[in-house]
Amino acid sequence: MSSTAFDSFYFRDRFGTAAMRAVWDDRRTQQRWLDVEAALAQAEAELGIIPAEAADEIARAARIDRLDLQAMKAEFDATWNPVVPLVNALRQVISPTAGRYVHWGATSKNIFDTGLMLQIKDAYELVLDDLDALADSLAGLAEEHRDTVMAGRTHGQHAIPITFGFKAAVWLDEVHRQQERLREARPRILVGEFGGAVGTLASLGPIGLEVSQRLMEKLELAEPVIPVKTAGDRVTEFVLLLCMLSATLGKIAQNIYNLQQTDIDEVTEFTEGKVGSSAMPHKQNPVASGSVVFLGRLLRSNAGPALDYTHAEWEDDHRQGETAWQFVPEACLLMSAQLQTLRRVLDGLIVKPDNMLRNLERQQGLS
Repeated sequence: MSSTAFDSFYFRDRFGTAAMRAVWDDRRTQQRWLDVEAALAQAEAELGIIPAEAADEIARAARIDRLDLQAMKAEFDATWNPVVPLVNALRQVISPTAGRYVHWGATSKNIFDTGLMLQIKDAYELVLDDLDALADSLAGLAEEHRDTVMAGRTHGQHAIPITFGFKAAVWLDEVHRQQERLREARPRILVGEFGGAVGTLASLGPIGLEVSQRLMEKLELAEPVIPVKTAGDRVTEFVLLLCMLSATLGKIAQNIYNLQQTDIDEVTEFTEGKVGSSAMPHKQNPVASGSVVFLGRLLRSNAGPALDYTHAEWEDDHRQGETAWQFVPEACLLMSAQLQTLRRVLDGLIVKPDNMLRNLERQQGLS
């Protein structure tokens, strides 16, 4: 039974895409933790820390469909630790000899944080792909309507003429800056975390840094300079970048929403099968562009929790880590919905040059 719009059969596609939901699905989350455990065992075997046979057995068994999820859930409810049940479940499906080497030298948050970063990496690619497609849609509008004259508006009133292509190009320019920010930040954000109990790698001795390096190479993540468990700024930056992007998308959608007002009527969003009103069938409400606006408002409400994620005490603080289970997936889901909904609006947008010219001429040459 669902309890929020994000997991509701009825509403979920308005609040996130199927592809993004798959990134943050329970099984995918736990599979990412298993991916870290498997890569850790392989790295340690290559460096002679654990037997190669044990590492191979761990890697073969590190598949979520081999584990007892119900037993894991019951243990999590009892222990309040999300990774310990996974480690115990993995040990139960391999030999006792191999089982003693599972999670060797690691602590729970190493697994959780690095698994989270693998999920952020997956989400990153989806966001960039959708953003690139949206930029292409805006570029098409800018080119097609480079000579479509309309009134420029400042402070809600007519100013001097512009073209609709110019307006679309302004939107595109801002989207390009958001693309640059995301791509520039990616190597700084996509960094794993492996440092043992307090970040010193003490449990592995002098070879610990080599283990960390090889682990991150296998996971295709950057290695941290210092593996501190409470360094949440990378996750914070990622979510704040999504918040910034959401504001840009919301601004574009708000412009399109306003241009559909009856007294302006310069564009119409077209979505196959859309119904404007159950009581007034003549209406074509700007529901899709309005959705982009409110999705952005919801997304930006995660800026506070994201900033708090950087604020953590000592060398570990569970009050930090557990909040990411909520705000990171939520921000990603809302972003995926915003991007795909706005792209549908742009690709189906009906531009009305005659109405634009009519509105421009209302000022009788004073525009």
